[in-house]
Amino acid sequence: MSLARGRHARPLRSGLRRRALAVAAVAALVLLTGLLGTRGTLALWNADAASIGGGTVRSGTASLYVGVMPALRLTPLGPGTSTVGAFSVTNQGSVPLSVRVATTSTKVSYVSPTPDATVLGATTLHLASVTSAAACTPGLGGASGPIATFDTGSGYYTLPAGAKAYACLEVTLAADAPQSVSGAVVDFTVTVSGTQVPR
Repeated sequence: MSLARGRHARPLRSGLRRRALAVAAVAALVLLTGLLGTRGTLALWNADAASIGGGTVRSGTASLYVGVMPALRLTPLGPGTSTVGAFSVTNQGSVPLSVRVATTSTKVSYVSPTPDATVLGATTLHLASVTSAAACTPGLGGASGPIATFDTGSGYYTLPAGAKAYACLEVTLAADAPQSVSGAVVDFTVTVSGTQVPR
């Protein structure tokens, strides 16, 4: 039995060697074919390659300057009367801005116990675009609303880069304002904001 095993061992090893060499040859052929295919693909990419000239990308700047408006301070109003004040807005940036004007705070001070809502409900804010501060007069058109919730919304006015514009604010006390609002003082803050206009 041990001799038979010895006789069969040699041919079996020899067959294994032949199979291993055949597998190695096929693997080498597959690898060579793969490399040749890769070189061909690179050659195609290289043939289509082209150089692109350099360029510069710059970001824009947004800068809004709002001038002071002192005319509305301490101006007494009677029913049906109003007071006006002009202010300037300058776009100091390099991109056009969409300007929005909105009341951001109100405070009512008074001697009599009149509710804030009554005083604020009798007061209206108007905003109009004018050519100069001198052109700001009562009765102009434009946006209007209750002083406490006044808001032109975004996109009300577009201010080009480097441009300056004037706006006229008018505060009006309703003609049918109740006697109880007499002596009331309304302090309010109007915020002017600018958002870059998409190009």
